[in-house]
Amino acid sequence: MRIGGNEISARWLRDHGDDPSSLDPVSGQRLVDTFSIPRDVSARHVEERDGRLTIDWSDGATTTHDLDALRAVIAAPRSPGPAADLALTLDPGVVPWPAPPADPTRFDATVIDHDDEWIDALTHLRRYGWLAIDGAAPGRAPVERLAARIGYPRSTVFGAVWEMAAGAQDHRDSAYDSIALDLHTDGTYSFDAPGTILFSQQRRGGDGGDSVLVDGFAAAADFAASDPTAADLLSRYEIRGRYVEPGVDLLADRVPLRLDRSGVLRQVSFNNYDRAPVLPAAGHLDDVLDAYQAFRATFTEASRALVLDWEPGRMLLFDNWRLLHGRTEYQGARVFLGCYTNHEDLEGAYRRAGLGERRGHR
Repeated sequence: MRIGGNEISARWLRDHGDDPSSLDPVSGQRLVDTFSIPRDVSARHVEERDGRLTIDWSDGATTTHDLDALRAVIAAPRSPGPAADLALTLDPGVVPWPAPPADPTRFDATVIDHDDEWIDALTHLRRYGWLAIDGAAPGRAPVERLAARIGYPRSTVFGAVWEMAAGAQDHRDSAYDSIALDLHTDGTYSFDAPGTILFSQQRRGGDGGDSVLVDGFAAAADFAASDPTAADLLSRYEIRGRYVEPGVDLLADRVPLRLDRSGVLRQVSFNNYDRAPVLPAAGHLDDVLDAYQAFRATFTEASRALVLDWEPGRMLLFDNWRLLHGRTEYQGARVFLGCYTNHEDLEGAYRRAGLGERRGHR
């Protein structure tokens, strides 16, 4: 399809409508099921009127597009960064888990206040990327004390320590609904994404709402072994993330697989809800989209998922640069307190505990 003298892929256009069935009109989060779009999707009918494009697609969908916004994206196509000839490897302190443990380890809330127990808990977090705790008292104090073991609660648009519950009106974000959430990392719209995420359940009623964790490092290593060309592309092609609400408009670019100068994987970034339009330069579009979808197909394999249920007093702390997380659909009341901390503070906590020095980041 030609727009402004440029030939634009039907596959890309189908994925980038701005109609209410494709994008939430308030938050701008993506609603379209990117990964079910046929690779050979085609336009059946195209109409241009009053600066907008309406397209009826071969898969039965209809999308609309603001032509000025389309032209702006088309005017700035993106190429991958230069090849570095690096093979993806993992830090030796990481214990990858392609499949979850049969009996997930849970620590008692006493670990928060006792140094020896905390070292054991922190060792588990360092190795596996997550830490589950039972028996925490309700309220903000346990959340703040656990965050202080690493650094401090990171203040963001959501606050420092925030409450998350279905129907909350503070923020228009998919996390504040009761729908199932696809696997993702947080903060793809931040230049420095949160290093850890901490959830503490306060109240619960109804069914569902289990947390789902996947080891993104293990999935990336498997992906690189099976398709090194695609993994290399995702280490060089920047995806754009965006978060919008009244008074807030955040935008950042980051590669899905971020390697350091030695080829060690330091960060996985993947959030299709918050992915903003960027057009791959000529010759790269199908390769980029295929690699993006193939990596998702790898980390969404059911055998990789660690599913953790919830009850009041349970806490979960995990590395947002390593693990992808999601949620099953739920009904009823489900109220959490939570916060973020920085990754440099997490790495500092590991060093203070003698759990290994991390090499510098690119």
